[in-house]
Amino acid sequence: MCVAYRILKEPMNLTLKGTRYEPTAADLEQATRQTRAMERLLPEAALAQLELELAVGGKQKGDIWRAELTVSADGKIYRAESTKTKLDHAITTVTRDVTREVSRAKEKGKNLLHKSGGAFKSLLRGFDR
Repeated sequence: MCVAYRILKEPMNLTLKGTRYEPTAADLEQATRQTRAMERLLPEAALAQLELELAVGGKQKGDIWRAELTVSADGKIYRAESTKTKLDHAITTVTRDVTREVSRAKEKGKNLLHKSGGAFKSLLRGFDR
């Protein structure tokens, strides 16, 4: 069974999909709250897809939860996947990993901008003489 919920709020569109289980209201609220925390790093037209799955668990291990978060923003795709024994831990892990990826890419862009500015400045200095 596959159930998809579309949660539309302005800065970021979030689609939540439950596989092999029906997400509860508490799960929806927690997923929304944690993915909204990374909005400050993303542009306004970002799309996020969170898939929550009840993976196959044995008698000794119990239920195993899998969370997969894919965020597309500015033509780039950030993705993380986590498998944990508790659903909220899996959600926390994937949001932390994607947030880390986004902030790292943002920092790389800043560094590239600074380097290119320095190269341009030294090029202009060369023409000055």
